[in-house]
Amino acid sequence: MEDKVVALKTYENIANANLDSEILKRNGIEALVGEEQVVELFPMFKDIDEGLKVYVFEKDYRKALELLKDYHSADVK
Repeated sequence: MEDKVVALKTYENIANANLDSEILKRNGIEALVGEEQVVELFPMFKDIDEGLKVYVFEKDYRKALELLKDYHSADVK
């Protein structure tokens, strides 16, 4: 069975996308940054042009959102 890749968040700059991707990876969630990487791995996405994104496997989507929410809310305290 093949895991589906989904967009988690959209970013305006590469630094924030890379930060979130690294947070996810350090917590055991595979993540990809950017449209170009996704197109290389999954050519069916070649017509997508909606900005810089972090992608995760669908099975990790909710956990990834919660993890980033917790991380960024702790960051502002």
